[in-house]
Amino acid sequence: MQGGAELKITWKSTGVSLVSLAVSLSLIGCGGKNENTPSASPIAAKNSPAETEAAVYPENGLPKDQKVTLKVGFFEGGMGREYFDYAIDTFKKKFPNVDFAVTYSPEMTKIITTKVSANNDNDMFDLFSTATDALSLVKAGKLEPQEDVWDRKAYDGNGKTLKELSLDGQFASAPRFLGKSYAVPVVSSGGGLFFDKTLFEQHGWNQNPKTWKEFVELCEAIKAKGIIPITYPGKFPGYITNGFGDYKLFELGNLKGNLNKVEDSFRNYTQSLYMSPESVELWSRIYELGKKGFFPDGVAALNHTQSQMQVLQHQAAMVSTGVWVQNEMKDSTPQNFKWGFMSVPMGDSPDDTIWVRNTTSEGFFIWAAKPELTKKWAKEFSVWLWNLDIQEAIAEKGGQLPIRKDYSDDQTRAGKLQDAPKSLLDYMKRNKVHIESEFRATNVTDPAAAQAKKVMSDATSEIASGKQDPLPKLKEADELMKKAIEAQAK
Repeated sequence: MQGGAELKITWKSTGVSLVSLAVSLSLIGCGGKNENTPSASPIAAKNSPAETEAAVYPENGLPKDQKVTLKVGFFEGGMGREYFDYAIDTFKKKFPNVDFAVTYSPEMTKIITTKVSANNDNDMFDLFSTATDALSLVKAGKLEPQEDVWDRKAYDGNGKTLKELSLDGQFASAPRFLGKSYAVPVVSSGGGLFFDKTLFEQHGWNQNPKTWKEFVELCEAIKAKGIIPITYPGKFPGYITNGFGDYKLFELGNLKGNLNKVEDSFRNYTQSLYMSPESVELWSRIYELGKKGFFPDGVAALNHTQSQMQVLQHQAAMVSTGVWVQNEMKDSTPQNFKWGFMSVPMGDSPDDTIWVRNTTSEGFFIWAAKPELTKKWAKEFSVWLWNLDIQEAIAEKGGQLPIRKDYSDDQTRAGKLQDAPKSLLDYMKRNKVHIESEFRATNVTDPAAAQAKKVMSDATSEIASGKQDPLPKLKEADELMKKAIEAQAK
């Protein structure tokens, strides 16, 4: 399913989104100088030991006596702002010389676009959580590189760096532009198939199929009970990618010994993937599920709320969506309903690695044409957002996944996770998995690329209903994408 996550990261705390452009846009970073060795922030220099101790913070070497006000542009979406306000309050208590001037808005992307167009460095935010075209800003030298931030030690990480504390695979799959991070993530999310564990337990259904054969057998068992195996909102066909998205191309590529080629083609648009063996197989499997009647009749008419209600009412067993589903449907969820999660396995062996969609976001870009001290403090705040108490607020109030793999080490803290994100984390612990964010290192702007994506989007529900052979549509999309890539290269 090519074209899924083109540099987007503003996400959908309340919908399917890994939205366009916002993906690239929501990741953050912090400063250090050596990309290979852990460091504890820029160290202030050239003072005597006594003067240094008195004038700088020992945690990061930044000056205590120079007041700094960070101008922040904050996207206020489904996650709300409670966690962010808490982070600011705790940061100011720790570093009283730093203040914040925050603009909160659900229209932050438009505000950033206006400021970028004005080309006024003084008026621009010091750090901001979304952008319209991060890659173009990177190429123009407008954003501060933050790859070194991954080697910064967390404030409460027992000497471990952000890289070491991140969920397995998260560092490698974090969005980058021209090989560097320009925003280090603060939260993560995930997608797949979500279901009611209580219903599965009642029927003795397999909650953790490890092979494609086991998954198909599960769907057959569900259908035999008169229940729809899988649902998704056909009005917004992109939702199906939570369960059967581009990240499964990587899994199939790995199974075929073709992972490096798939990854290069996907990240860098070196060639169209629509007619690749992995893409043809993925769409063919969706088509076969459709011919078996595993998706709802009339799926094209369903919106996301209706499809999720089918699972809450046990009309359907599994819904293709993201971890936000529990927060989104909390007012309609029956009391004995308990969210579970699975990722669709593509392999034939229980020992095969299963790819899991995991996206990261809510990080902050830093405007490059700002004073060095301002940028250092901006990076310091980015590291602060990895503190476990802030991650706890993100998980409890925002309904998202924590970014740190040690989050669940404390059972009390782990207990504050909502069931949907908790079930995804539990799945990752029980299975041999690889997480994938579907980030793109570049983009294709030729109109033919969008046309290719539309061909497959428009055909999705017919394919999932078993009425449309995907091969002709894939060929059509492939020709369009080839045209777009060729045009981009000129």
